[in-house]
Amino acid sequence: MKLDRRSMLRGALASGAAAVAAAVPTPAQARVARVADAEDVGLLYDSTECIGCKACVVACRDANNENTNTAESSSGLWDDPGDLSGWTRNIIKVADIEGGKTAFLKAQCMHCTDPACVSACMLGALHKDKFGIVAYDKDTCVGCRYCQVACPFNVPKFQWSSATPQIVSAVASYILRLARTHKSITSNSNSLQICCASSPPVA
Repeated sequence: MKLDRRSMLRGALASGAAAVAAAVPTPAQARVARVADAEDVGLLYDSTECIGCKACVVACRDANNENTNTAESSSGLWDDPGDLSGWTRNIIKVADIEGGKTAFLKAQCMHCTDPACVSACMLGALHKDKFGIVAYDKDTCVGCRYCQVACPFNVPKFQWSSATPQIVSAVASYILRLARTHKSITSNSNSLQICCASSPPVA
């Protein structure tokens, strides 16, 4: 049975009262770590092939029906945000390396095998689906933002400026396309997740 917010609060109050009444301490125990399933899918990003065009960033925004984000750009003119945010799920960062060279790094949800964000989510709004993808249910989320604190990659973001905020983490088009085609991914753009299909080289 799916747990809703009201049932969670009612259960929390009942549990709290029972805990106070019992007041019997028990030692904390870690659960067994999750192991990747044979059906789990993923995305491989090759930074040596990336040219930093950010076509994947634009394609991801289009696929998720998100507006351009000039407010978070360095110039204020271009859709060029400097980091992940409540309005940017996928980004290419530029890093300076030795010898005056630069390198590119793709930042987005890692869809971890045993994600900390999922373990911290009290109602299961963030959860692993049958393909190993970290999925998000906005109707279950209570906005506690524990996932933001738990994620070691600083990926989940809260939409502070929205009247109906959500946690932005997993890439929707990536989840849907990869789950539907995980057994037959080809070079055909119709069989690839949006960000991969938009990448000019083979990054």
